[in-house]
Amino acid sequence: MTTISMHRTVDAPRTVVWDVITDHELYGEVAPNLSSVSVVEGKGEGLIRRCVDTDGNEWTESCTHWEACQSYAVSVHVDNSVFHRRLFTRMDGEWRVSEDRDGVRITITFDFEPRYGPLGVFISKYFASIAPGLIETIFDDWEDEIRSRSLDEAGRETDQTHTNRGVNALSR
Repeated sequence: MTTISMHRTVDAPRTVVWDVITDHELYGEVAPNLSSVSVVEGKGEGLIRRCVDTDGNEWTESCTHWEACQSYAVSVHVDNSVFHRRLFTRMDGEWRVSEDRDGVRITITFDFEPRYGPLGVFISKYFASIAPGLIETIFDDWEDEIRSRSLDEAGRETDQTHTNRGVNALSR
């Protein structure tokens, strides 16, 4: 199994951060590899969302964990995705918010099992090489949205919103 995990800390209200990272349609806009994400049914744990990537590949994901204002996780329906079925036996993602001394820490973690036995290491290395850039773009765009929603919530502009770049982690 390969795990890719990154985080970023933002100085913003936790509820605003949670609302941004759980806005599935927004995720489809900020993830550079996606063209859209829409909720097919449900809410919280059990939610099913449909994703379309920039190449037109489609798949669904089920929310396997939901703890309001804490974390949620999804599992890709690998067997129903031509793209994922070719490369993975399993792919899961988790989005988490937690308190940090400088604000609210957002963590994105992807766990996956590549296909093809020992040759799967090349799939893992490829995704480990592209994931940081994709996740940084998501963080950048989320941060802009968090700032915008924080300003709307406060009703005034502030220069106090800042971030601390997180660390990247890859484990097998």
